[in-house]
Amino acid sequence: MPNDSLIGFLEGLGKDFQGRLIKDIWNYSDREIDNIHDFIQVLFPLDQQSRNSSNRFFIEDKTLIVAIRKSELAQLNFKKSYEWFLSFLDRNPKWQKGYDHNQLRITRIIKSLNLLSSYENALTFYQSIVKLIKDDHSISQLTYDYWVEALKTNA
Repeated sequence: MPNDSLIGFLEGLGKDFQGRLIKDIWNYSDREIDNIHDFIQVLFPLDQQSRNSSNRFFIEDKTLIVAIRKSELAQLNFKKSYEWFLSFLDRNPKWQKGYDHNQLRITRIIKSLNLLSSYENALTFYQSIVKLIKDDHSISQLTYDYWVEALKTNA
């Protein structure tokens, strides 16, 4: 996905590399959210390549970061996207175990919000995640450490 079309996608006006609008992803079933792995990179992009994705999509143009941060539509959609993902996690607590790929997604979302939205949104998302965690489930200290470190990234 070319970087110049990313902002259009984040604003809800353009399609991603799979031909999806942002609202198409928001309409995914829980099963699709859990089993489709390429949407998270476009909903919550980073300025570094992911080791866990085959599409190798990342933001290379630093001016795009500034443009995304200034876009009111993109900012509204970041909030909607992270609330959408929180809702999925709330309905599906199986991610609250020793290791789950959704824990990696949480780290990405915190980093992306910090980079492209605001530290405040990243912190709000993190705090919401912590509130979802049930006492009878186990999240490793290492996972918590990754999340806290993601809050420090680009702050």
